[in-house]
Amino acid sequence: MSNWRNNKLQVLRPGIFTDFHVLLLAFITILTLANLSKAQSSTGSFPGPAAREGNRSMDDYDRTINRMKNDAKATNERRRNLFPQIDEDFKRIQVIHNELARMIQPGKVLNYVRLAEFTDDMKKRSSRLRENLALPEPEETQSQHTHNEPVAAGDVEENIFVLHDVVVRFVANPIFKNLGVVDAKVIESASEDLHDIIRISEEIKREAKILSKSSK
Repeated sequence: MSNWRNNKLQVLRPGIFTDFHVLLLAFITILTLANLSKAQSSTGSFPGPAAREGNRSMDDYDRTINRMKNDAKATNERRRNLFPQIDEDFKRIQVIHNELARMIQPGKVLNYVRLAEFTDDMKKRSSRLRENLALPEPEETQSQHTHNEPVAAGDVEENIFVLHDVVVRFVANPIFKNLGVVDAKVIESASEDLHDIIRISEEIKREAKILSKSSK
């Protein structure tokens, strides 16, 4: 555990972005472009050599692209209406992160009840943010822990450090900093980070509740 204790935690500034709404609009545009690109790559070839079949295939292609454009327009309108909630959750995740960083400073005793409350809020905010941004949910990976394993204070502290790293990486995602980024891998990274934030927050909450009961 000494290696974890020696790491310096980074405190985030929730208002770090000059115009979060403008950056978020760019994020929405990126997602739209990615979806359209996927549709084009999946429907861009003719199914047969005959001209008649080729024309039919082109008509199907045009209809698919138009449908994708209409769906994207409706999705973007929905996201614009959710801007205040998205902004609130994004900033709240950073605030909770900073509170967790303060809780495990050297010499402090963990308040497990408060820790469970913070991580529960972190999980809820992250889940709603992922839903409002319409990010794809990554494939579920096998958990490193089972609920039958005993829980120690060191386990909680280690998970807090892991959560810290994921949150810092998520808020530093190029999507939120560079309006010119159009990269499916970057979008996928943001989705995976949110997924990990949700998963680790739930694990910390579970461990904190167990330790809270055992300390009484």
